[in-house]
This record gives sequence, C-alpha cells and structure tokens, in this order.
Amino acid sequence: MKRRTFIKGAAAAGASALLPAGALGSLLAGCTGAPAPPAWDFDAPVDRSGTWSIKHGRAKDGQLAMWIADMDFKTAPYVSDALQQRMDRDVLGYTSTPPEFYDAVAGWVSGQHGCPVDREWVGYAPGVITSLNQAYLAFTEPGDKIVIQPPVYDHFRLYIERLGRVPVENPMIFEDGRYRMDFEGLERLFDQRTKAFVLCNPHNPCGILWDKETLATLADICERHGVLVFSDEIHGDLALYGRRHYPFCGVSEAAARIGLVFAGPTKAFNLAGLSGTAYSIIPDREKRERYKAQLGNQKLDEPSIFTIVATIAAYTHEPDWLEALKRYLEGNIDKVVRFFEDNNLGIKAIRPEASFLVWLDCRALGLPQDELMRRFSEDARILLNNGASYGTGGEGFVRLNIGCPASVIDEALARIKRAFT
Repeated sequence: MKRRTFIKGAAAAGASALLPAGALGSLLAGCTGAPAPPAWDFDAPVDRSGTWSIKHGRAKDGQLAMWIADMDFKTAPYVSDALQQRMDRDVLGYTSTPPEFYDAVAGWVSGQHGCPVDREWVGYAPGVITSLNQAYLAFTEPGDKIVIQPPVYDHFRLYIERLGRVPVENPMIFEDGRYRMDFEGLERLFDQRTKAFVLCNPHNPCGILWDKETLATLADICERHGVLVFSDEIHGDLALYGRRHYPFCGVSEAAARIGLVFAGPTKAFNLAGLSGTAYSIIPDREKRERYKAQLGNQKLDEPSIFTIVATIAAYTHEPDWLEALKRYLEGNIDKVVRFFEDNNLGIKAIRPEASFLVWLDCRALGLPQDELMRRFSEDARILLNNGASYGTGGEGFVRLNIGCPASVIDEALARIKRAFT
C-alpha cells in the first residue's frame, strides 16, 4: 500500500508536533514495504459484540442490523496501522493540528475528485452535522428560513428546528425511477428571510450523485437570491460505477462564493466512531474567517489526535483499498437490484450512484407506513430505516444498508422473500 504523492512538500518538510522528526512518514506508511497489496476479504464477518455498537445494539430477537450508515467491514489497514503506531508511543497529550492535515485534505480532494483546492480553503470540522449546526449559528438568526430537499437525512430538519430556525421544504421530483431538483419550486420559496440552502451531495437516502450542471444551476439561483449553500458531502468518497463526485465549491465561481462544504473520511473508511473527524472547504475568505470564529467561540476547533492521524493516513495512501471496497459494494447493490427485479414482491430498489445505502420503493404494496415497518422488523426480522423519517416523499420507502458481507445480503433477501410473498 503506497502513500499518495500529492502531499505538498512544504508541509512534509515541517516538523510535526504529532511525532518526532522522521517518524511521521513511518506512522503514515503503515504497511509500506509489503511486496503487494493484499486481497482484502470483505466476505469475512466482523465480530462487533462487546464494542458498544449502536447499529447492532438496537437489533433485537435475531434481527439483521441494516439501518444506520455504518459498515460491517474492518477499516482500511493503513488507517488502523497508523492509529496503532500512534498509540504505541503511549502519549496522548495536547496536540496541535499539523500542516499535514490540511495538505492531506487538499491533496485528496484535488486528486481524487478533480477539484483544485487551495490549502488555505481547508479547515478542521467537528463532524458534518455539528459543522452544519455551527454554520446555521454563524450565518443565520433565529426565525430565518433554511431550505432542505426531502426526502433527505432527517438530522437536517431536526437541528434547524432545535436551533430556532425554520426548515422550508423544496421536495425533489421523482420521475422514471430517479430524483431531480425542483428549481422552479425553489425560486418560488425564496424570500427575505431565506438565508441558506442545505445540500446533500451525494444525496442521502436516495443515492444521487448530483451532476456539475445541476450544481452550477443551483449555485446561480442561490447567489441571485443572496442564499448560502451548506453542502454535506460525507458520502462523496463513495461514488460508484465509475461516476464522479463534484464538490459543490468547485463547480462554478458562484458556488465558490456562496458555498461551504463539509466532508470527511468517516463513511468511506468506516470511521464513524471517531466522532468529529471531518473537514471544511470554504473558498471565500470572509465566510471562512467567520466560520472559523464561530468554531473558536464554541471551542470546537481542536481535532483529537485520532482524527488527525486517521485523516492523514486515509488521504495520503493510494486508494486501492477504497477502490476494492467500492467494487464490493457494487456487487452487493447489483444483487439487491436483481433480486427485486426477479421477484414480484411489490418492492423496487433504486440503484444508488454513491454510498452503501439502498432506497427501496415499497409503495406498490399499499401498506400504511407502520405496517410496512412491522413487516420488515417482525416478519423479516430486519432492522432498517423508516422512509417516513426523511420527510415529504419518504412515505412508502425504507432505507437498507448493504455495507456488509454478501452472506448477510443473501440472508436478508431470503427473509424479505418469505415475509412479502
């Protein structure tokens, strides 16, 4: 497993507070020197008992846990190795954020997503949802309106309301098995109290990778109305089927002026338990400084040692493990899609373009949402997410997590067939 080569030389030459001189490369290299990358075994079950797993802790009576966005695979070995080597030093004192952190993020986004990012645009972010909350506080006032596009991740609405702002829905349009943005409806929504738009890019739970033209159009509309765009891009590293993720801030000059992007390695590298492991990209200087000041005022601008080490390790290695993971996820998705195509159960799987979450359209069953969830939970004994929780347009849908060994997918599909036949 090789380190990536686009880390900036100036940062690499600096002495990191994380490790003594000469040790940083060893820590980050992890398995460097091995003759060839291993054949990663994503089929192998991972025992999560005794780990305080939220995902599995809520599964009861033999249920398969296939809900929260947390994969049942071991994380990339070079990330685990880097964390272990840092622990081997037996020192967990106060740690500054080294320049390598910012260089790693800028290099990854530029190299992996083809979006040139200036190092100065990059900042630490205390988790994507926490960072969105801080953006609400920094750029809006109580009573201001913030637009969301349901069906969409439920925490958007939840925290907008908790912080005294007003969520305004611009529901997506579902046509021919695919969602699109309703730009005409969006224009009609805007008024003087509308201050921000929350973009989910890629979209959770629907699995959409927004194309560059759509994002650029969104940027033009929002800038014309004086509306900022806060973009949750946590699933961006998991673009599938050869598709490309477009970071919002890089699609146009307008997007760079009004956009704040929040992302991180936690989904792609299965690091969800490393709370606060994320980054921001804010090209506009005034907005960047205002956001940094907000984090500082809340004392949320200091990443943990493990956040620093994991982010640098994930983003400075060749993405061979990640590419292998994505091919495996595609196999699981293909299996699920084919199953529902071949079995007349009244359920259709919408193939995601990114991530490991499959949106299942169950409307043809004609079941009330409570009964639909009971059938999955009790009859099929599968714990998954209730589509209604994602807002308007979510009724009649459920979200299935396929980030697990294929044997679990096989068992889940067999249970669904028995329960819905």
